[in-house]
Amino acid sequence: MSAPVIQIAPSATVADVIDLVSQTGHNGFPVVKDRKIVGIITSADLILAKRDEKIETYMTKDLLKANPDDDIVSIAGIMAFNHIHHVPVTEDDDVVGIVTATDMLRASIENIISENVERIFTFFQTLHPDIRLSHTRVAVASLVPTQKLLDPAELRLREEQFKHGVVYPIVVTKSGNRTYIIDGHHRAYLASKLKIKTMPAFYIEGDLGIIKSSAKLGLTSLQDMLVTYKE
Repeated sequence: MSAPVIQIAPSATVADVIDLVSQTGHNGFPVVKDRKIVGIITSADLILAKRDEKIETYMTKDLLKANPDDDIVSIAGIMAFNHIHHVPVTEDDDVVGIVTATDMLRASIENIISENVERIFTFFQTLHPDIRLSHTRVAVASLVPTQKLLDPAELRLREEQFKHGVVYPIVVTKSGNRTYIIDGHHRAYLASKLKIKTMPAFYIEGDLGIIKSSAKLGLTSLQDMLVTYKE
């Protein structure tokens, strides 16, 4: 869930909500009175509304709510079945968070990435039983690629994610004082281009043969990769 949550009072006007949408980029807000949730208002509710009208006229009052310990799959099912994009998360009607369609998409992508990391780790573990997996942050400037070419289409996809502040972990290993990329070359390349200093990473610790790929290809830094990417 996203927290803390921007809340708005039922006495607020349509203009107030429009201003919030403009300021935050969000398009849905819990409506709260006396610290209790009484509705939810979204930009879609206000398409035909006049700027000086009160939002309590347009807010959704028959709410579907979630608890902090509800599982993601159940909430995703509720959202899909009811065609809604926002579910407030409450404890005794106090708003503690909100789950949006964007949150669900991010969770799905993170799950895919976690599964991909698990597949990579399992593959290397069959070759090197003593390796270990941990989570860390790595200095982008220290990263050494193990592949030469980058795909322009994937770069465009990753660039859109970066624009929205979404930077998913890469997978790395180390040898001496050098950090080698196993998976996530496009993300690492863009991080370097955008002058991001550090990024999250899954670190596979152990002696992996993949680092020999860099030497064979003559790669020493992210700038050694080739891409037909238009600025």
